[in-house]
Amino acid sequence: MQKLVEVIAQRLVSFVQTTGANAIGYIPPTIKRETQLMQYLRNSIPLNIPQVNIQKISGIIPVPQKSLSKIEERITNANDTFAVFEKNQYDTVLLIDDAVGSGATLNQIAKKIVDKKVAKKVIGLAIVGSFKGFDVITDV
Repeated sequence: MQKLVEVIAQRLVSFVQTTGANAIGYIPPTIKRETQLMQYLRNSIPLNIPQVNIQKISGIIPVPQKSLSKIEERITNANDTFAVFEKNQYDTVLLIDDAVGSGATLNQIAKKIVDKKVAKKVIGLAIVGSFKGFDVITDV
């Protein structure tokens, strides 16, 4: 992960500046791992902007997005798995996910951010992509 941070750190800082993002949201993992990439990025790349509070809220048995083969299942799972707990308002939030397959997670969380009026605009960014037969959702 240190190597990944070395490769993307300056690019991420530049991307935040270029897009004018004035807050950032890291999508929490749906399954437990010893080391979580989003937590590592958050702690390793100094972005001096507020962080939007996004939390995993699903039940005892998490359902990873990659295990779902239908886009409708992915949208429902993403919608039911995450919540946005934020009272501040921003112009632009940069939403970062470790991987994108269909875009359902980024899209559903972005929709929650916009619907709660946390931000007027949300920009999604994934570290890697895995396009296994899905048309990636590009709009809220």
